[in-house]
Amino acid sequence: MLARLARALAVAAAIGLAPDVALAQDAGGGPAYAGDAYDPVTGYRCVTPFCDTVVLPNTGCLCRKLNPDETRRDKVRYSCIDMKTRQQCAASPH
Repeated sequence: MLARLARALAVAAAIGLAPDVALAQDAGGGPAYAGDAYDPVTGYRCVTPFCDTVVLPNTGCLCRKLNPDETRRDKVRYSCIDMKTRQQCAASPH
């Protein structure tokens, strides 16, 4: 699990995914660290401390929010890459 998270962080850094604005929350409602937090809008596991990059469940896709301030799940837009191939993901977060 830690190795997978470390790889996801390395890929995120390599492609220039940087944190923006939405703060990740842990189960207790306080600030959390990447990997220990879930995005409050989508419920996906956060990769970055501000939760603007998430890992899609059951895929190898890392997705960066294109509109991280959005609070409605159906309106959030993503740019996704496959962590192994570093190519665009066909997976859709919705």
